[in-house]
Amino acid sequence: MTSCASNTHKNQNQTRNVIIKEGSNMARSYKGVPLKKNRVYNVEDIQRLFDVSANTISNWVGEGLQPSDLLRPYVFQGASLQHFHLQRRERSRKNLRAGEFHCTGCKAAVFPDVETVRDLDAKSGKHMYIAVCPDCENPLYKLSNAADRDIVLDCRNPNSSRQRLHEEKDQIPGGIGIEAAVLVPKLYLANDRTIYKWLTYSGRFDDKTVDGHLSAIRYCDEICGGKLFEHYTVEDAARVRDDLKRRVRKDEDDNLSTSTVKHRASHLVSFFEWCLKQDSFSRLPKDLSAYFQLPKAAFAAAPMRVLRAFPTIDEAQTLLLAMPSASLYDRRARAIFAIAFLGALRADTVISLRLKHVDVAGQRVIQDGTTLRSKNGKSANISWFPIPPVFAEEVVRWYETLHALNYRDEDALFPSAENLFSHGLSVVPNRKPIPVMLTKHAASEAFAIACRNGANNYSPHSAKHTIGSLRDEKHLTHAQRRAWSENMGHESERITETHYAKFSEVQRAEVLASIAHGSAPIVKSLSDEQKDAFLEDLFELLSRRGRLNALG
Repeated sequence: MTSCASNTHKNQNQTRNVIIKEGSNMARSYKGVPLKKNRVYNVEDIQRLFDVSANTISNWVGEGLQPSDLLRPYVFQGASLQHFHLQRRERSRKNLRAGEFHCTGCKAAVFPDVETVRDLDAKSGKHMYIAVCPDCENPLYKLSNAADRDIVLDCRNPNSSRQRLHEEKDQIPGGIGIEAAVLVPKLYLANDRTIYKWLTYSGRFDDKTVDGHLSAIRYCDEICGGKLFEHYTVEDAARVRDDLKRRVRKDEDDNLSTSTVKHRASHLVSFFEWCLKQDSFSRLPKDLSAYFQLPKAAFAAAPMRVLRAFPTIDEAQTLLLAMPSASLYDRRARAIFAIAFLGALRADTVISLRLKHVDVAGQRVIQDGTTLRSKNGKSANISWFPIPPVFAEEVVRWYETLHALNYRDEDALFPSAENLFSHGLSVVPNRKPIPVMLTKHAASEAFAIACRNGANNYSPHSAKHTIGSLRDEKHLTHAQRRAWSENMGHESERITETHYAKFSEVQRAEVLASIAHGSAPIVKSLSDEQKDAFLEDLFELLSRRGRLNALG
């Protein structure tokens, strides 16, 4: 239900309209199936993902699911599967979420204003809610469950800041979008069998790396109008290369970042090098892959990289202390914000944490890449960074709160709104674990709540920049700086220095001005022990540079 005291009627209508499009269902729900639009799936893959029989898939084809070609066994593009199931959900009765009512008047699922919700005991002895449809003003009726009662209770709290909707399931993870329910996406299917064969080879890569390669391959496929890869010429490769050179220019409406263009070109070189080794591609020009390489001059007109703002650790502490804490939902947001800084964690990693991943006694986060969503599936034991104790206290308080509510180690550390029960969970020996959320929206929302009265709007990723910057503020030895970078999940200090906490133009000017005005060198502010370590690191750096110069 969206109508907390702080929400406007306009926002309620906008939220309802999105949920009406996204939250629909069919006779059997296939929500949350991890389809990716650029991938290609065979029948066995679909049986496993949807838990259906081959006969069901045949029925889907009869109902309009489009296979990539007429060859057997079928293969299907992920975008085709997504579009088919989205259409089916759009034609079916809506699946009600917590706090949502089905209106028999306008035939829609709606979230009524909380002021119109009244309690009623049904004749069966069950609890019921009566409300008024905000769209057509017809009466609404619903037998309530625990999730409904929790959300109504919190929305009646005038101090509540909850905006629960949109935080749980992204219905179309690959991203056709809501318009796909009306517009048929333009699909290029001719190369799907080649891509399916490449996917077998790409098992050597991490999933996100595979997605990056597929994005480049599909982009190339689109530029060349779905032409068979087996028939590509150097002119086709040059056409793709020229479009990449165009899109890196800052004056283009559809420009891409330098990093994106470089990666796409690199992925296409790699893909066509693989193609040239396949028997069916023997007629391709042997130097075809080289035509996707870009000259350095192509990036001269690229837009300058915008340095993203990040808070100082003191500013982050101030934001955390100012966050509301009236409800479980508010305290969850505080804990999400705090742990992002405490472990310099990415938003997706934060949201996929379970209670077992937090070692309170050892003051660390156990990042298990096999059970949570970490970058490149990386596993590590991350010690809590030495930042103000309020961050650790907030995380520990949240951890203890969930344990008091009978949440277990396998349960999500940050459950979705519908799984966040203030009355506690029933003690059932073999109950299923509370799942983690499928999207990182809750992390973005937590940072938005923290920044709502501030001068800047910081993203969850800004926490990593803050921790990276803090390393430079402390007088650390070479070994300490290396340990700090590794604790951030970086293989070397160079990664920290290259990608995090870069000087803005203002900061750079301030530092240079301090030098011009004869400010005391940093060495003067160090203790004797720190001076020795500083000089040791300096001599090591000079020695290393001397060796590199000697090597030419």
